[in-house]
Amino acid sequence: MKSQLFTTIKTLLASVVLAAIFFSCKKTEVTTISPVETQYSEATYKMEITGKWKAPEFTVPPSVHFTYFTGMVHNKETYFWKEGTLASPGVEYIAEDGNPIQMFREIDSITALKKATALFYIPPPASVGTSSGNIYCNSNFSYVSCESMIAPSPDWFVGLSSFNLYGNNKWIQDTTINLYVYDAGTEEGDVFGYGNPETNPRQPVIKLTAAKATVLANGNTSLAAIASIRFIKQ
Repeated sequence: MKSQLFTTIKTLLASVVLAAIFFSCKKTEVTTISPVETQYSEATYKMEITGKWKAPEFTVPPSVHFTYFTGMVHNKETYFWKEGTLASPGVEYIAEDGNPIQMFREIDSITALKKATALFYIPPPASVGTSSGNIYCNSNFSYVSCESMIAPSPDWFVGLSSFNLYGNNKWIQDTTINLYVYDAGTEEGDVFGYGNPETNPRQPVIKLTAAKATVLANGNTSLAAIASIRFIKQ
């Protein structure tokens, strides 16, 4: 009798333990959601660069011009220039005299680190004209950066910093970005001219204001976009 009672108790205890384990598992059960995977994709874009350097928005000196737009296609792990950071030597040389040679070297180094895939060099538009060129991107390298000097000036430039053409497995089809004037932080002067004193110590890249570029502002209280870039997917 005792043996039978002992067996019955063991059976009941086993049932209770199994039930506890079952409900415990139910409580801690977690539903996982698989992340959306980026699908590999490629795209070619036409870049249309339009100059907007005209009065009354700006003062327009006789020798006004942009320089070639030097740029690269890259990933999110690097950048060409960035507001709030010190300009690289390549950015400085373009901003001060339009010379792209050092920037070519910097882009080659970034490409060697597998953080960029292509360098581009697009002819400058006239002050109120348009020029164009094509670039190739893929979903791993979908960021575009570039720079062009506005001349004559101390160290002022226009450009695009890490603009992403791909997101949520979709390419941008057609978009236009306004370009504003930046100060490279490497040379002094509020003048239309070259060969100004160096800024010491060097300052971070900043977006120019009318107060800091009165010679360009033409009496306006703010600076308008001096150029634009349109990306058209081909």
